[in-house]
Amino acid sequence: MAAMCGLLTGAAAQTGILIKHANRDTAYIKDYYRKYFIVRAYESTKFNNFKYINGHDKLIYKPNDHNNFGLGFNYRFLCLNLGVYVPGAGKDKSTYGKTHYLDLQTHLYVHKFILDFYGQFYRGYYLANSESVISNLTTHIITRPDVSTRDITLELQYVFNDKRFSYNAPFYQNELQKQSAGSFLLGGGIYHFDARGDSALTPSDVSYANFFHNYRFNASSNSGMGASGGYAYTLVIKKRFFITGILTGGLGVNEASLSNTLADQQQKKLGAVLNLSGKFAAGYNSDKYFAGVTYIRLVTEDNAVEPGAWQEVNTGNFRFTVAKRFRLKRNILPKSELIKIE
Repeated sequence: MAAMCGLLTGAAAQTGILIKHANRDTAYIKDYYRKYFIVRAYESTKFNNFKYINGHDKLIYKPNDHNNFGLGFNYRFLCLNLGVYVPGAGKDKSTYGKTHYLDLQTHLYVHKFILDFYGQFYRGYYLANSESVISNLTTHIITRPDVSTRDITLELQYVFNDKRFSYNAPFYQNELQKQSAGSFLLGGGIYHFDARGDSALTPSDVSYANFFHNYRFNASSNSGMGASGGYAYTLVIKKRFFITGILTGGLGVNEASLSNTLADQQQKKLGAVLNLSGKFAAGYNSDKYFAGVTYIRLVTEDNAVEPGAWQEVNTGNFRFTVAKRFRLKRNILPKSELIKIE
């Protein structure tokens, strides 16, 4: 089965579709598609950090991350999450500033493919390493409420052993991995990230000598594509406990630009993009109950315009989920409304 049901931050709800997979090995995978109604509660934290790197010197920008708490359910082809931001769950706004964001992250498993989509729009960052970057700093943290970013990424991976390895079991609640199994992955992706501020993204009093050749840019952009491959594995312990690790990496081509929009200046350059995607999950999974943590992180590192310089983007989410499965005696939906895609 596939889950088109991730948390949509910035809106009250998200609906989705669950797609049934055919020809699964029932000695390895058990599904709860037909006769179970699944209810969950979760806590989710999403992030989108970026860095400018020149040799050993770097500027690290981070948003003031928010925590979201919510409820959701799965039933046959339907999926719904309702999440709400909890005030006070992030860092102190008077120190780290306030972040406004719309964060759309969807991780789908459709037949033999894993599709990851990131559509992140953030405004309001702070310079996380302010004390080591700015000389004679008068405050603990430099905040940049004017800095805004857009991150649009799409990755697709082919799962070679989808009959025995379940992606949904650790990351959703509509399957169970009965025995340990793994699979090689092969695919690729497209990547775009841009950042912009009302003033220079490299502070005028930065302590690094010749950082980005002292170019005072207030906007940057990276767009690229590349191929990737890796491996996924779930270790099942005493039939109910599991640990899942997924790691992929790749290489591609990227177009980078640095701009001073105030002076109508822009520099562009073709270069390399490196990407590394990691997913981790661990917890308890039985016929009735699920409890687990998941962590998803995508790192892309792009050649910047200046020689020896890079821009790095870290994006992803952490989630803690508890769920209960209710076995139904009959279908809630009329047969005419049921959808089966195999």
